[in-house]
Amino acid sequence: MDSSQLEAFIAIAQILNFTKAAEHLHISQSAITARIKALEAAVGKELFQRDNRNVSLTRAGIAFYPYAERMLRLFEESKLTLSDSFEQSLVLSGPGSVWHYWYLPRILAFRRDNPQVAVKFLSNIDPGYMIRDLLLDGMVHLSIKFDPPEHPKVIRQLLFEDEILLVSRQPRARKVEKEDFRSADYCHNVWGSSFPEWFAELVGPGYVPALETDHSTIMLTILLQGEGFGFLPRSIAQPHLDSHSLFELPCAFDMPSIRAYATYLTDQQHQGSVQLGLKLLGLS
Repeated sequence: MDSSQLEAFIAIAQILNFTKAAEHLHISQSAITARIKALEAAVGKELFQRDNRNVSLTRAGIAFYPYAERMLRLFEESKLTLSDSFEQSLVLSGPGSVWHYWYLPRILAFRRDNPQVAVKFLSNIDPGYMIRDLLLDGMVHLSIKFDPPEHPKVIRQLLFEDEILLVSRQPRARKVEKEDFRSADYCHNVWGSSFPEWFAELVGPGYVPALETDHSTIMLTILLQGEGFGFLPRSIAQPHLDSHSLFELPCAFDMPSIRAYATYLTDQQHQGSVQLGLKLLGLS
């Protein structure tokens, strides 16, 4: 089993077409077929069901997919660790909103002050996977997580607490009631791991928002263009509140807050890359 076989497997699993996956990887169809046959021989299971028209993952293929992703990521991270171009490497993971709105200036300043350190920060990953697998597998040195659960192998260190606000392009005198979230004007986004439970208790069972996104920048853009109202952390909303391009809405209910933590393995807390990560985040 090698990285090219894993790349072929992931490409086909995502595209569900051998020809298009081969084009995506810039190899021939016979080459991608050979890689899958070799991979199936190595794992001892058929990973795809295929006929002249359709391709689908077998039960073994579905089970193998997350392991293939992790093995490929580990391989890529090993190249960074073994590189002779830098004295040290630092790999971090966390929500894109945290990097963009809180720590991007720190990352850029850290790079200027530490040119011998290769820095990689990941954001386009399921938040649960960030701490459950990337951190525990040793694929990242430090992970930022909203309200992470306690784990015996992981240290949690509070970074900041952020108030959640309900905002809109237009000011409103009347308090927002829970019934207002069933209108077409509300845009939904999940902020942190504790927010969904709070919101579910507020709106009740069976609720489905008229518009929902999982991207903080898209959410902000929607609100700035005057499309309804929605929740934003104060750290994102405040510059726009100051310029009066957004307005905080009064609410008939108490608002939640979210806490962001730096998380790292207990047995790695004195390791050089972890200390560099804590330095970048202003914790040491």
